[in-house]
Amino acid sequence: MPSLLPPGSRIAITAPASRFDPDRLNQGVQMLRAWGYEPVLADGMLEPVRSLAASDDVRLNHLHWALSAPDIDAFWAVRGGYGVTRILQDIDWDALTPRPIIGFSDLTPLLDRAAHRGFTAIHGPVVHSLNGTTPAALEALRQLLRGEAMAPLRGNAWASGSATGPVVGGNLCLVAATCGTPAQLDATDCILVLEEVGEPAYRVDRMLQQLSSSGILAQASAIALGEFRHCRAPEGEGWHVDDVLRDHLLPLGVPVLANLPIGHGPNNHPFAVRQQGSVQDAVLTLASPGGAA
Repeated sequence: MPSLLPPGSRIAITAPASRFDPDRLNQGVQMLRAWGYEPVLADGMLEPVRSLAASDDVRLNHLHWALSAPDIDAFWAVRGGYGVTRILQDIDWDALTPRPIIGFSDLTPLLDRAAHRGFTAIHGPVVHSLNGTTPAALEALRQLLRGEAMAPLRGNAWASGSATGPVVGGNLCLVAATCGTPAQLDATDCILVLEEVGEPAYRVDRMLQQLSSSGILAQASAIALGEFRHCRAPEGEGWHVDDVLRDHLLPLGVPVLANLPIGHGPNNHPFAVRQQGSVQDAVLTLASPGGAA
């Protein structure tokens, strides 16, 4: 199958969410250059406003440039954090040109909206985190970008079975944050991926309840859980965040696959949003864009 990003591709690098560490950005940029790409950094990214990388107007303009400039082949986010939902409703999709978008975490709703518009949306490491990503996850990312077949991701089957459908989701907090908005996730007959970092177990419970109350959980044909990193129950309690997840997900009666290498840890393997995938017991097989599951 054709490569998504052949060597020499020009990649727009912008920060649509939180402020970032310039040293980590530079490390990621150097890695992309070593892969044969030409990173093109947006002007004005070092003009932070509070916790944001820049003002809403600047970040929105950067995003429009990254997704419309004729001499740009793809957009790769510097980092996540917080900020995309502040500009999501103002994106002029009709003025943009489909091209690969790469990121995760706060980029979750942007990836889903882009996939609906014909963009290839890759849930994978941001530029900020490339240098700290495991060799296995980096190789999987390069395979995806080269259009090569990817090995299935292995996890633990909490509820056995098989299912196929588009793969959607990402960060639990962002899926919950868009409930009741025009960007609410439609997971109908989809494999729903969820991961989280740094949220106490009771907040995970609250967000899962929001997904349940909004109908998103009931729509899914299967649930695929990545890492729930540093999502702890109170000290000394005899339960775990996994108990919260099981309470909400096992009654759905669909396959549930847990502990997949997806999320905020260094072993963050990529997947293409709304591309076909399949779940079979303890294995999640994800199709490369344009391929079959």
